[in-house]
Amino acid sequence: MEQETLDRESLCLNYEGQWELTALEQVEVILPCPDMIEVPGAPEKIVGMIYHAGGLIPVFRPEKGMKTVPKKAPACVVLIRKEDGSLYGMAADEVTGGDAIDTVYE
Repeated sequence: MEQETLDRESLCLNYEGQWELTALEQVEVILPCPDMIEVPGAPEKIVGMIYHAGGLIPVFRPEKGMKTVPKKAPACVVLIRKEDGSLYGMAADEVTGGDAIDTVYE
């Protein structure tokens, strides 16, 4: 993994050999074992969609690290709030950082 600053205000999301850092203040919720909706013909960066709070939310794969095609659904989805107030999801099997206990979802 490339070295970036992981501090109390960041979470590192790991999924199938790829990772992404996100600001803790942008994290809305972590959903364990989400029901993933497949999207036929979607770009490789999209893992699928989830239904949450009355709407469909796209779930992306982290973009840093090894470029592999995921073999399994993510163990959790981290919902992240964008500046415009909308949500998107990031697939993860492991969430670390944020000045909390690191969590591996199985």
